[in-house]
Amino acid sequence: MQYKLRRSAKRKTVCIRVRGGGVEVLAPAYTGRAEIEAFLARSAAWLEKQLAAQAREEAEFAAVREGRAVLIGGREKALFFTDGTEEETSGALHLKNAGRIRPYFKKTRGPLLIETAEEYARGAGFAPRSVRLCDYKSRWGSCDAEGNILLNWRLAMLPAELVGYVVVHELCHLIRLDHSRAFWEEMSARMPDCKKRRARLKAYAFLTRMYGGALWR
Repeated sequence: MQYKLRRSAKRKTVCIRVRGGGVEVLAPAYTGRAEIEAFLARSAAWLEKQLAAQAREEAEFAAVREGRAVLIGGREKALFFTDGTEEETSGALHLKNAGRIRPYFKKTRGPLLIETAEEYARGAGFAPRSVRLCDYKSRWGSCDAEGNILLNWRLAMLPAELVGYVVVHELCHLIRLDHSRAFWEEMSARMPDCKKRRARLKAYAFLTRMYGGALWR
């Protein structure tokens, strides 16, 4: 099996990551090749399952990954670039160029995302200090110790139930600013199917690495 090896003096154990259809092994600096190969052999069944799942996901969102389509509310729409009027129809989005994707979502979907988060907060009895949108490259949201919540604007591309998962997740950090057992118990109490939603969210992780990156002020 082909894989990319990254060694680190700070690592204590060997672990495997499956990304972009490839395998990456993270290992302590002193770990020998034989030990790494043995670890991969023991993980063969898991690796096969992960690679197959990733292949299915990439095939499902191929048009989005290639820039031929865009997701809006979990629905795939064809993406066209035009010199004419920018518009959104039932099946397509027409923009001037790829650089217009982020501004378009900011204008048309940004206020709704914030409104959705504020509605969830009121309904659950939470009072965040602020709710803003941001352009994270590797996560969907965050909550700091002061109660400020940041939500990735790309959430507007996801199905409503996954937006709800992220919002509730960040709101629960107002109670538990960690991912301890107590935090997940709080999540489960407020959203019994949170584990299923969390698993589904992984299929959309590639979106966080698309369309640029800078905080919206």
